[in-house]
Amino acid sequence: MKTFWILFAAEWRHFRAAKGLVLLTSLVLLVGLYGIYYGTSEINRQRQHLAELPALARHNVEELKVKFPDEADAGEIGYYHTTFAVHHPTPWASLALGQRDVNPYYVKLRLLGLQGQLYASENVNPTKALSGNFDLAFVLVYLFPLLIIALCFNLLSYEKEQGILTLLLAQPVSAATLVAAKLAFRVALVLGLVLVLSGVAMLWAQVPPDGRVGLWLALVVLYCLFWFAVAFLVTSWQRTSAFNAVALVGVWLVLVVLVPGLLNVFVSAARPVPQGLELTIKQRDEIHGGWDKPKTETMNRFFALYPQYRDTATIKERFVWRWYYAFQHLGDQSVQELASAYTDGLRQRYELVNRLNWLSPAINAQTSLNALAGTDLPAHLAFQQSATRYHDALRGFYYPYLFHKVAFTHADYAKEPTHTFTSTSDPTTALSGLGKLLVSTGAVLVAGLLLFRARPVNPR
Repeated sequence: MKTFWILFAAEWRHFRAAKGLVLLTSLVLLVGLYGIYYGTSEINRQRQHLAELPALARHNVEELKVKFPDEADAGEIGYYHTTFAVHHPTPWASLALGQRDVNPYYVKLRLLGLQGQLYASENVNPTKALSGNFDLAFVLVYLFPLLIIALCFNLLSYEKEQGILTLLLAQPVSAATLVAAKLAFRVALVLGLVLVLSGVAMLWAQVPPDGRVGLWLALVVLYCLFWFAVAFLVTSWQRTSAFNAVALVGVWLVLVVLVPGLLNVFVSAARPVPQGLELTIKQRDEIHGGWDKPKTETMNRFFALYPQYRDTATIKERFVWRWYYAFQHLGDQSVQELASAYTDGLRQRYELVNRLNWLSPAINAQTSLNALAGTDLPAHLAFQQSATRYHDALRGFYYPYLFHKVAFTHADYAKEPTHTFTSTSDPTTALSGLGKLLVSTGAVLVAGLLLFRARPVNPR
């Protein structure tokens, strides 16, 4: 054991003398700190924006009070009044932004058709945002493996190429002890960086000290150990440093770039999903067609959904608000199956990715960290469902005014429903990802050990 620690200390001295590795490690540390800063700044910006929305809604109400100083038709209020469905982040969101800077974190709503408003801000298909954003999770998942490769590609080959491995093994030192000491130092160095960066991020984000702290640390530590196991497996082949470097970078490209890309193509083909734009266009066509349809036909279709308003007065005027909102509502109904297919398709894609992410530990780690932070696709879909329920509540609030011809007064603004939604962490998905990482790391490590024993170290 004393020999092990002597070798461990020697590795520390060699590391300090290798200015390139010191510079690279320092650069990764700085990039990790920037990832923490970026993630925290983005979430703080979103929180500040969300905090300003109630003031915007109050300002809109004050404008309407000036526009309609007396009692008003609720149809006009519903048309001009703007409210917001808001999606608040979890404290963990700054560590793994996930899809919070891809998908909208609030939706501006009026009493008009919902679907066009719900998908108006959708610019990116959520399932294509597999790689995450430049936050701490991105640095840990995509950049730390490169640091590990830089530290480990010449783990044993350097001494062999320099002709000093023969001298080392001539001492009372086994090859296994030498490799273990060299590998242990690198593991300690990298995991030290991981713990420092994670600790800084958690303190900065003020995350609650609960079981998720341990789960986050377990995920990122085990993910780094997987890459050390890969490096050990390649080292066990006892090839040249150049071969090891090419092989390790090749593994990184396959697991971090190629497999995720192929997985995205396969999932998109296996689970086709209609685009939100297609849904919006169909809804608008239905609404625009409502102007030309007989009012009786429109109202009868609406009364089938809301029979409690069937006994309201027959529409004889050329335009009334309740007819207008009736065909707006029917426009939503016309795309209900398409909207359900859209959300179900995205959920099925996510579930398929989760079933296949064992093929890429990078995707497994990223989806697990996003789930833990409450920034994954299910969190966004849950927000959309919450916004849909809120819009239904707005309809339930305004429809009695419209169909019973009740005047809308200034006091009624305060009675209007409001909305708030906060993501929740998904530790179940994170634990599942941790189990897959454990199996992957164990399998690669066992393969490396078997290969190391099967191929005795040749010092020449």
